[in-house]
Amino acid sequence: MIDVESLLSEITDDSPCGEDLEYDPQFVEMEKLAQGTPERQYGNTIIPAEPPDWRGVSASALNLLVRTRDLRVAAYLTRALLNTDGLPGFADGLALLEGLLERHWASVYPQLDPDDDHDPTLRINTIVALCDPETTLHDLRSAPLVSSRALGRFSLRDMQIAAGLLTPVTTGQEDHAPPSQGMIDGAFQDANVEDLQATAEAVAAAFDRMAHIEALLTDQVGVTQSPDLSALTSVLKEIRQVFNEQLQRRGVSRVGEAEAGMVETLEPGAMGSGGAAQRMVVGEIANREDVIRTLDKICEYYSRHEPSSPVPFLLKRARRLVRMDFMEILRDLTPGGTDQADLIFGTPPEEME
Repeated sequence: MIDVESLLSEITDDSPCGEDLEYDPQFVEMEKLAQGTPERQYGNTIIPAEPPDWRGVSASALNLLVRTRDLRVAAYLTRALLNTDGLPGFADGLALLEGLLERHWASVYPQLDPDDDHDPTLRINTIVALCDPETTLHDLRSAPLVSSRALGRFSLRDMQIAAGLLTPVTTGQEDHAPPSQGMIDGAFQDANVEDLQATAEAVAAAFDRMAHIEALLTDQVGVTQSPDLSALTSVLKEIRQVFNEQLQRRGVSRVGEAEAGMVETLEPGAMGSGGAAQRMVVGEIANREDVIRTLDKICEYYSRHEPSSPVPFLLKRARRLVRMDFMEILRDLTPGGTDQADLIFGTPPEEME
């Protein structure tokens, strides 16, 4: 696990994001370690493929982050943490990316080139790479969700195989049959419930952070250039649903789940004209995090049922304002309005010096 706050701190007052280390030997080594080695053949000798050295990638990335604040390094660290620390590590990596975008947009690497109209393509591509089905999404589906001493460890990929949604690649040398749904359900019943809740919380955090990353990018680059990150968020949704169902069978609700206390299903008599059961928010919104989760739920609805609606774009901007104070909101919405506010409220003495 990582100390996200320390990795988001300014490196120096004069250079908050440090230096560009793209061509630093350690950066090159980090990229090499993340690639692994393909299978090779020399004559009659076959040298098996080697997977990426994720612990080496993590170590290299953390060393680089002593000297730089770079989205590319953070993305490699996020992938490494997924493979070494599972879903909690992945959530931490996304928190780092979220913080870099939110706090250091002006100077984080790769930097925006004023001679190229501040083109954000390199930054966007760095985030979009997390949606690659052959790399991050493959690793996310393969990450263990439950571990049982008696029955073993199972991932989303195992569950998709058990449900007949995915056909496993076989070599004829497997020493065990593909997992069954019964084995997976048994593992969830046997596993420590606190461990399950902790993993479920990590999934919820990862989903919330991806939603915020998407909102941040939309706000910075505009709707037309904002990337589609649904390939990643849809996998997180699948995993979240697995935990919702399995924890319900254990008689507990997932800690931190906004829907648990804020949403209930209406009886058929309260159905709308669409004929499907409707849900409504009924719980109390007690803090800003509840506000953010509720806005995310509304955006999810529009994404599923009214994808052409402009409402989510307005809500995502509102979401970004939630953590701001009055003057920050005024400055964001009406940059010239702060002058009027100074006339009304007075300029603090320290700002007049």
